Amino acid sequence: MATNFASESSSLMRLIYRTPLRRLLLITPEQGTDTMLWLANGTPGVDWQSGQYYDRRKVGAVHPIADNPVLAQMLWDQSAQMVGL
Repeated sequence: MATNFASESSSLMRLIYRTPLRRLLLITPEQGTDTMLWLANGTPGVDWQSGQYYDRRKVGAVHPIADNPVLAQMLWDQSAQMVGL
Protein backbone atom coordinates (compact mmCIF):
# COMPACT_ATOMS: atom_id res chain seq x y z
CA MET A 1 0.00 0.00 0.00
CA ALA A 2 1.40 3.39 -0.96
CA THR A 3 1.50 4.94 2.51
CA ASN A 4 5.25 5.58 2.92
CA PHE A 5 5.18 3.14 5.84
CA ALA A 6 8.60 1.68 5.00
CA SER A 7 10.06 4.65 3.15
CA GLU A 8 12.58 5.38 5.91
CA SER A 9 13.30 1.77 6.85
CA SER A 10 16.30 -0.34 5.94
CA SER A 11 14.14 -2.82 3.99
CA LEU A 12 14.22 -3.13 0.24
CA MET A 13 10.68 -1.74 0.14
CA ARG A 14 12.07 1.74 0.77
CA LEU A 15 13.49 1.67 -2.77
CA ILE A 16 10.06 1.11 -4.26
CA TYR A 17 8.64 4.06 -2.32
CA ARG A 18 11.27 6.34 -3.88
CA THR A 19 10.75 5.40 -7.54
CA PRO A 20 7.98 5.68 -10.13
CA LEU A 21 7.49 1.92 -9.65
CA ARG A 22 5.50 2.90 -6.61
CA ARG A 23 2.50 3.72 -8.78
CA LEU A 24 2.73 0.37 -10.59
CA LEU A 25 3.39 -1.94 -7.65
CA LEU A 26 1.45 -0.40 -4.78
CA ILE A 27 -2.24 0.25 -4.27
CA THR A 28 -3.65 3.46 -2.84
CA PRO A 29 -4.56 3.72 0.85
CA GLU A 30 -8.22 3.96 -0.22
CA GLN A 31 -7.95 0.70 -2.16
CA GLY A 32 -6.12 -0.94 0.71
CA THR A 33 -8.75 -0.08 3.30
CA ASP A 34 -11.84 -0.67 1.15
CA THR A 35 -12.48 -4.26 2.24
CA MET A 36 -11.81 -3.53 5.91
CA LEU A 37 -14.28 -0.63 5.89
CA TRP A 38 -16.81 -2.77 4.01
CA LEU A 39 -16.52 -5.46 6.69
CA ALA A 40 -16.72 -2.94 9.55
CA ASN A 41 -19.83 -1.30 8.12
CA GLY A 42 -21.48 -4.55 7.05
CA THR A 43 -23.58 -7.01 8.99
CA PRO A 44 -22.12 -10.39 9.95
CA GLY A 45 -24.16 -13.20 8.45
CA VAL A 46 -25.76 -10.84 5.95
CA ASP A 47 -22.98 -9.02 4.11
CA TRP A 48 -20.17 -11.37 5.11
CA GLN A 49 -19.56 -14.60 7.03
CA SER A 50 -17.51 -14.73 10.21
CA GLY A 51 -14.34 -16.79 10.02
CA GLN A 52 -13.72 -16.20 6.33
CA TYR A 53 -10.76 -14.47 4.70
CA TYR A 54 -11.83 -11.59 2.45
CA ASP A 55 -9.92 -9.99 -0.40
CA ARG A 56 -11.50 -7.19 -2.41
CA ARG A 57 -14.88 -7.86 -0.79
CA LYS A 58 -14.86 -11.52 -1.86
CA VAL A 59 -14.02 -14.68 0.06
CA GLY A 60 -10.35 -15.35 -0.62
CA ALA A 61 -8.55 -18.64 -0.95
CA VAL A 62 -7.10 -20.00 2.27
CA HIS A 63 -4.27 -22.51 2.40
CA PRO A 64 -5.59 -25.89 3.61
CA ILE A 65 -3.17 -25.86 6.54
CA ALA A 66 -5.05 -22.86 7.97
CA ASP A 67 -8.14 -25.04 8.50
CA ASN A 68 -6.32 -27.98 10.08
CA PRO A 69 -7.95 -28.59 13.50
CA VAL A 70 -5.04 -30.71 14.77
CA LEU A 71 -2.52 -27.95 14.05
CA ALA A 72 -4.87 -25.36 15.54
CA GLN A 73 -5.06 -27.34 18.78
CA MET A 74 -1.29 -27.79 18.85
CA LEU A 75 -0.81 -24.04 18.40
CA TRP A 76 -3.33 -23.31 21.14
CA ASP A 77 -1.67 -25.75 23.54
CA GLN A 78 1.81 -24.41 22.86
CA SER A 79 0.65 -20.81 23.25
CA ALA A 80 -1.07 -21.60 26.54
CA GLN A 81 2.08 -23.30 27.80
CA MET A 82 4.21 -20.31 26.82
CA VAL A 83 2.03 -17.91 28.84
CA GLY A 84 1.81 -20.26 31.81
CA LEU A 85 -1.74 -21.55 31.51
